[in-house]
Amino acid sequence: MSNDKLRSTGFLFAAFFLGGFMINFVSDIGKHGFFWSTTNPYQLAQLAICAAFILSALVRPLRILQPIVFLVFSPVSIIQSTRNIYGLGFFIIGILLLERTGFYARHRLPKLILSISYLLAIEIVGVVSSGKSPMEASAPTFFIVAFGVFLWFLYKDRLVIILKEPKPKLSLAEKGLSTAERAFIGQTLSGKSQKEISIDFELSESTVRNTLARAYKKLDIEDRVGLAVLGERFEIDSD
Repeated sequence: MSNDKLRSTGFLFAAFFLGGFMINFVSDIGKHGFFWSTTNPYQLAQLAICAAFILSALVRPLRILQPIVFLVFSPVSIIQSTRNIYGLGFFIIGILLLERTGFYARHRLPKLILSISYLLAIEIVGVVSSGKSPMEASAPTFFIVAFGVFLWFLYKDRLVIILKEPKPKLSLAEKGLSTAERAFIGQTLSGKSQKEISIDFELSESTVRNTLARAYKKLDIEDRVGLAVLGERFEIDSD
């Protein structure tokens, strides 16, 4: 699903950058002539980016080009002007696309810290190279940090859940469990006893017990205590 969406965004961003190229081309051709309008570095860069997005949409392994393009170009805009909102916008789009590629699925917190450090490093370089007074040039960086702290205190509980490393999935079907075994495991994980499961499924308690015993054996555990430990370590898919 994520890769399908990245295919669509690849074509969408390609259309945006191609549109930017055409607008600049029409605007510049009267001032500088056809040759200059098609060969100046800025125009060629837009065409190269357009081609990169098209390739990312057509070739699955190249989908990573989408966040890379935005993260590479965000420093250019920020360093040119620390007050330029385009650079920050490019950075945010790049981070969202990285998340879509699954980059943050593992080791989430260190990668998020690295991403934020990258943005702050760009801002610092922009401040140093701006030639303005440190107070004036660092104002955008201060605002970004203050806004981040504000979000942390406002949505701390939700952010802790987001930053928490997701548990790996364990598919019961891939472990060879039958439909009944998967259903009984799911019921056991929800806290139901063998007697309650037998009542719900209108089966004898011995049938439930034997079915669960076979399921435990396939999962290489002894009993429901082992199943609880397994549930702590993995996100169990009983479908």
